Amino acid sequence: MKEYLFIIKTEGSVWTDLSPEQLQKHMEHGSAYIGNLMKHGKLKGASPIEKSGSRIVTKSNGTLKDGPFNETKEVVAGFFHITAKDMDEAMEIAKSNPIFNDIPTKIEVHPLMPIGGN
Repeated sequence: MKEYLFIIKTEGSVWTDLSPEQLQKHMEHGSAYIGNLMKHGKLKGASPIEKSGSRIVTKSNGTLKDGPFNETKEVVAGFFHITAKDMDEAMEIAKSNPIFNDIPTKIEVHPLMPIGGN
């Protein structure tokens, strides 16, 4: 099995863009999705990311700086760390995320390199 990182990017916030009823359904669908990944041993970790308080560290011309992220409509909403037999299976797992039904979303699927020659 290989490991993959899904970076979930949205153009809105599930927490503020959905009605209470829509949010409840989203939470139910998301819980079922995560439960299914856990049941099949595919999920290694996942978490939403807080919109406020994020910082970025950059180095330019020998100077290290930190500051807030640039303003953009697209935000990183969370991540999943999963296992899959190959990229095709990882893509199918990403495509089945119910967030696509609720808000405009992109999921980047990144294969992770093993550390230590494993």
